[in-house]
Amino acid sequence: MLTVRRLLVLLLGSLLSPLVWATTEATPLVADPPDDGAHPASIVELTIPSHGARLPGHIYLAAGAGPHPTVVFLHGFPGNERNLDLAQALRRAGFNSLFFHYRGAWGAEGEYRIAHLTEDTATVLRWLRAEEQLRALRIDPTALSLLGHSLGGYTALAAGSQDPALRCVMALAPANLALWKDGAEDGGLLFERLQAYADSLFMLRGLDGNKLGAELRTTPREQLDTERFAPGLVGKSVLMIAGDRDQATPPAQMFDPVVRAYLEEPRMYLSTLKLPTDHSFSGLRLRLTEAILDWAGEHCASAP
Repeated sequence: MLTVRRLLVLLLGSLLSPLVWATTEATPLVADPPDDGAHPASIVELTIPSHGARLPGHIYLAAGAGPHPTVVFLHGFPGNERNLDLAQALRRAGFNSLFFHYRGAWGAEGEYRIAHLTEDTATVLRWLRAEEQLRALRIDPTALSLLGHSLGGYTALAAGSQDPALRCVMALAPANLALWKDGAEDGGLLFERLQAYADSLFMLRGLDGNKLGAELRTTPREQLDTERFAPGLVGKSVLMIAGDRDQATPPAQMFDPVVRAYLEEPRMYLSTLKLPTDHSFSGLRLRLTEAILDWAGEHCASAP
């Protein structure tokens, strides 16, 4: 859980001068780790096969022999905000951080579909657990976690609910695709705007507004509704963070009802946080990073 000191920083951070950060203790938020000449921090470019396609990605390897806990980052729709500042901070804290693109996204082979998000995430997790990757990338297979943002937040909750061996699931401003499905079935101005946006996303191969609508209408609701994922998330530590000024995935519609549903599951271990910012946490990246570092350090790095 967040410590009292961290909570005070999160609550009062907007009142602090930037100079305060320069005088705080040397934490992964503001300081690099000691150098390890034998096992230095590094970046490794990756090509991960998934369902006959090649997914581009990279992993930030933490310094030290390890094995290291590892976080897989899941981007949103289409993936402009990649949260690589969070990935770098987690590496400074001793985590490996892996980022990849789903099929059809940003040069990845194949076509982009909603169903591919969880499929590709499961493929990446299986790939990481192979003995070759465990050795080469210094991975602790008992400490794998997901961190997703927006549509990636949906994907983290969905894929996380299907993988009993995951340690942690972190969902930032998670979308609830059940509401997208409702829009696709009912029509209306909001879904027309989503379709028009999908038509503009040339970096998502094979996607357009009509295909997105058709997939949402034909996908069973239980696969899209994040409120229903609680049973599969039991046994993991789950962190959900929202921005209370988020207009892309409004908390009142896509965050608060999901939190209430998860709290009704007595076996669920859930932490939540709201920050006074937008969908991308644009003005509070340090506060967001500190919250994630503190929580992940407690729940995702060592044996439960």
